[in-house]
Amino acid sequence: MLDFFSSINLATFDLNDSNIHELDSKTILVKKWNWDYSLAHKFQRQTIELLNHAPQVRVVICCSHPRVFTHGRGLQKPKKGETLELVDFNPLLKETLPFPFYQIERGGGLTFHHPGQMIIYPILRLNPKTLSLSKMIDTLFEVAIDVLKDWGLHGLDHENKLLGLWCGEKKLASMGVAIEKLTTFHGMALNFYQDEVMKTELIKLNPCGLDAKIYTSVEELMNIETKTLEDFSELYLRRLSHAWK
Repeated sequence: MLDFFSSINLATFDLNDSNIHELDSKTILVKKWNWDYSLAHKFQRQTIELLNHAPQVRVVICCSHPRVFTHGRGLQKPKKGETLELVDFNPLLKETLPFPFYQIERGGGLTFHHPGQMIIYPILRLNPKTLSLSKMIDTLFEVAIDVLKDWGLHGLDHENKLLGLWCGEKKLASMGVAIEKLTTFHGMALNFYQDEVMKTELIKLNPCGLDAKIYTSVEELMNIETKTLEDFSELYLRRLSHAWK
């Protein structure tokens, strides 16, 4: 299955064979920390094209990015009878941002990335009988909850009227997905380490329409002196593979 990418030049995307692994018999893992956002985005697009010829393959990208802002198709819309007090991003602020800004296809408003995040981009063909969009999103969150619970962090949930992974009133992870021809891309960004530089910039903005003070990280919620982002990602990916079997 690792020959799935044999028709493309990995170096074009700043990748090589060491970044490509078999997660399970159906799933290819692409893993790269601090990956240039534009290259990662182009790679997602390329992967979608490859899946047109091998729809049975699932690709999971696990990565982080240098500091960057992205903006999706728009803020979450309230359900009937709900009120969501969200603040939309002012496009006039784009010119004042200190880090690159990308307008992209996923759902959601303005969000942020930095090297202290773990990002999961699942690129796979949805099937209403075996893996619906809602089930995929729930699984991405629930695997993170399970790993962090084993580490001693409790009180996490994703059953909130605002999409995300929450610890009480604090938001730990964001979700923004795009779908083309039943194939998903983009995904989840979980804040593992805090980033003081990004935090300072977010105070001037409203990521996902929210007050920046709402955002937190694993590092802020628990003692992780003996744990690393790599440790978390390894456990997360192993459990994700089992969850999708």
